[in-house]
Amino acid sequence: MTNKTLFFKWTAITLFFSITGTLTAAPLSKSQVPADSKWVMHLDMNQFASSQTCHILAAGQGDAKRFQTMLNHYRTLLGIDPLKDITSLTLFGNEVTGNRGVALISGSLDSKQITQQFSTYPQYSTKKNGRLTIQTWSDKTSGKPLWASFYNSRQLILASDEFSLLNSAWVLDGEKPNLAASKTSSLPFPSVQPGSFFTAVTKGYSGTSPTQAMILRNTESANMQLAENSGLVDGAILLNADSPETAVQIQQILNGLMVSAGFTDAESPLAKLAELSTISRNGNTMSLKIHCPASEAAGLVGAALLSK
Repeated sequence: MTNKTLFFKWTAITLFFSITGTLTAAPLSKSQVPADSKWVMHLDMNQFASSQTCHILAAGQGDAKRFQTMLNHYRTLLGIDPLKDITSLTLFGNEVTGNRGVALISGSLDSKQITQQFSTYPQYSTKKNGRLTIQTWSDKTSGKPLWASFYNSRQLILASDEFSLLNSAWVLDGEKPNLAASKTSSLPFPSVQPGSFFTAVTKGYSGTSPTQAMILRNTESANMQLAENSGLVDGAILLNADSPETAVQIQQILNGLMVSAGFTDAESPLAKLAELSTISRNGNTMSLKIHCPASEAAGLVGAALLSK
């Protein structure tokens, strides 16, 4: 999603600002997401942390060294284990373009420790809005502001702008409509599969590269889900095109990308994905599915991290 890099970077950093606790798995709660959201991503942190995929990544085997390095950095810096301290992370927004969005982070949070860390950032300030204490600061690189507030002792709202933060709080308060009660939302949520740890849905796209534009400009919506059971990972991405003819074109582009990836760089994330996936079409819907051992899935994630 275009220009969300800054927001997602701070979301990832904030994941590591919680403190230890014994938590239960946290599937997506639509009642906490605004009804007008056009994209939603949800990570069930405990479900992921208990998976073999995560264990392999955390052990730093093979291509997963960067994942291990990232975890160890924050374990040393803050003295916590992020894989044990977060219940869930839900991101959402009502714009497909731009950098507006919200991250709702749930867990056993140490507000004093997190606030102390935030206060070290440039142009940090606080203000009150009703019962909320709103914190804001500027990113060191871009200079753009970010906003945060503790909704309660177990939930932190991190947002790209003040209105998005307040709107999220109003939804949690029950003052604004949410996805669970919405009768008009057209977000294509998949049925939750056993062992699911990641879900993403979107209505509409903004592709920046020529390849993205070819695939996404005629795609109306999409969803993605990742799950692990008994050491086997199942992943599915569904793209809903605006016509069967467009779906055929997208299938041809995806097949071409997969074939060419193997010839250009057999170790690239795309080449590894091509080895593990199958592509099919049914009417307007394109699907890319993966079914593989956790070790291979972890290798794919590790390769993607190394390519960043």
